[in-house]
Amino acid sequence: MSSDEESLTALYAKRQEILKQLADVDTSIRILESRIHDQSNASQRVPSSVSGTSNAETDKVAQIVLNSMQDANGLREALRLVELCRVSVSAPPSDGSNPHSPSSQKQLIRPLVIKECMERASDLSMNANGSELMLHVVPLLSNGAVSAASQRQATDASAAPAEYSEYMQLIEILGKDLVIMCCNTNGARVAQKIADSLKHLEEFHCFSKAVSSSVVTLATDINGNHTLSKFMLCERSKRLSVQGSNEYERQQLEQIEKQIYDVLSKECISVCRNRQGCCIIQKCLQWAPEPYHSQILNTVLSSVLKLVQDPFGNYVIQFILERQDDIACPGNAEKPNYTNEIIRYMLHHVAELSCNKFSSNVIEKCLKAAHSDVKQLMVDELTEPQVLPKLLTDSYANYVIQTAIATASDEAQYNQLRDAIMPLQSLLKNSPYGVKIENKLARRHRDPSIRHPKKRNAPNATKFSVEGDILNPQFMPNLTTLQMVSRDGSMGQTVALTNINSNDVSSFLNPQHMMNSVPFVLQGQQMLGMHNAPQPQPFAVNVMHNSDTLQPEYN
Repeated sequence: MSSDEESLTALYAKRQEILKQLADVDTSIRILESRIHDQSNASQRVPSSVSGTSNAETDKVAQIVLNSMQDANGLREALRLVELCRVSVSAPPSDGSNPHSPSSQKQLIRPLVIKECMERASDLSMNANGSELMLHVVPLLSNGAVSAASQRQATDASAAPAEYSEYMQLIEILGKDLVIMCCNTNGARVAQKIADSLKHLEEFHCFSKAVSSSVVTLATDINGNHTLSKFMLCERSKRLSVQGSNEYERQQLEQIEKQIYDVLSKECISVCRNRQGCCIIQKCLQWAPEPYHSQILNTVLSSVLKLVQDPFGNYVIQFILERQDDIACPGNAEKPNYTNEIIRYMLHHVAELSCNKFSSNVIEKCLKAAHSDVKQLMVDELTEPQVLPKLLTDSYANYVIQTAIATASDEAQYNQLRDAIMPLQSLLKNSPYGVKIENKLARRHRDPSIRHPKKRNAPNATKFSVEGDILNPQFMPNLTTLQMVSRDGSMGQTVALTNINSNDVSSFLNPQHMMNSVPFVLQGQQMLGMHNAPQPQPFAVNVMHNSDTLQPEYN
C-alpha cells in the first residue's frame, strides 16, 4: 500500500507540473495575440507621411519615448525631441526635391513622435516622467472635425479632404483607459490639458462620449473631478460661443450636454454627499444648461433637510445661500430668493438643526441672509422656553444664538432674544459658552444703531445767547449739547455735555464748580474735575464777534 500511495503522490505532482506549464503557455499565447492585435491597429493608424520613414528612425524615436519613463535623463532627451518637432512645425515646408535634406528629416520627426506617444499615451500619462512628456506633446496635436476613421473612409470614397483632428485620434486610442487616466494623479493633468485644447464640437463630443458611462465615477474621484470640472468649463465656453448657430451645432451641443449633465441630474443627491462631488454640483449650478440646471437645483432644494446635516451636502446649501445671483436660472428675469425657500424647508426644525455640527452653519448663514420677517420666524423657534436652555449650552447651537443676537433686524427682535436669555443667567454662568453670549448681548446693547437709530436726526440742541460776560440759558429737558450764538445771531461752536444733570444747569454753568467737580466735554476733549481740588488758573471764554469758533483767553 505504501508503494501505491507513493506512485499516486508522484502522479499528482506530475499533473500539477503539467498544468503549470499549460498555464504558462496560455499566458504566452495571450500576450502574443495582444501584441499582434496592437501592431495591426497601429499600422492602420500610421499617418501617410510616416510610411516612407525607415525602421531605424522609428525604432530610435520609440526607444527615446520609452526611456522618458525611466529617469530624468531620458525625459530630457525626449523633451529635446519634442522641441525639435515644434521647430519643424514652424519651419517652411520642403519642396520635396531632396527627401534626405535636414529640413525634410525634421518635418518627418513630428509624425514619428506623435505616433509613438499616441500608441503609449496611457502608460506615458500615468507615469511621473511620461506625463511631463505628454504635457508637452498634447499642444502639438492638430484640431479638426474629422477622426482618423472618418478620414480613411473619406479617402477611400475619394471625397474632399477634411480637417483632421489628432485629438480625436488620441481619445479613440485611449478608449476606456481615458477614465482610468483621469482618476490617476499624473494622468489627470494630461486629461485636463487635452480637455483644455479642444476647439471643435466634434472633439468635445468625442471626449464626452468616452467618459459618459463614468461621469459619476469622475465626479466623486479625488483626481477625476478636476478633469470633469475642466471639461465642463471648456464646454460652457464653447456653448456660449456657438449660441444661435446652425441646427447641426445645436444638436451636437445637446448630445454633449446630455452625456455629461443628464447623469449628474439623476444622481445629484449621492454626488452632493461626496467630498469631491459637492464641488462638481456647485459648478453645475453655475454652468449647467437648461433643463439640467433646473433639475439639479430643484432636486437640491427638495432635499434640504437631508443635505444640511451631511458633512459635504451642507456646502451645496451654503453655496446657494451665498451665490443666489450666480445660480439664477438662465432667462429668469426675476431675482431669485432661494433663501426663503431653504428656510421654508427647515422651519419647525430650526432648534434641532442648530444642535448639529453641519446644519448649524447653514442656520447661521440663513440668519445673516434672511429678510426681517422670515428671520423672525426662526428667532421665534430659537427662543421657545423648552428648547432655549439646551441651545445656550450646546457646543454648536450657542453659535447660532450668538449670530441671532448679532444679526437682530431691529430693537424688538433684539429685546425678544435678550428677554428670553436673561432669566437663564445662572445657566450661562455654568456654561463655557455663556461668557460669549453675554458679551454679544452687551456689545449689541452698546450698538448705537439699536439704542439710537435716529441719533443723527435728533432735535436741535439747546441754544444759549451771549450778553456781555453772562450766559443766559434757555434750556430744554434732557440737555445734552450747547450751541453758542454770537450777538449778531450767527451760529458758534457746539459744545457736547456728558454726565450733566439737566435739573441743575445753572450750577453747571458756574466755572468754579464746573472745573472742580463736574466732568464735561469741550471740543471733543474730556476734562475731569475733583471736589476740593486746588483752584485752577482762572480763564474766560471769549466768543469772537462774527466768528464760529471759541477762542479761550487766559489771564
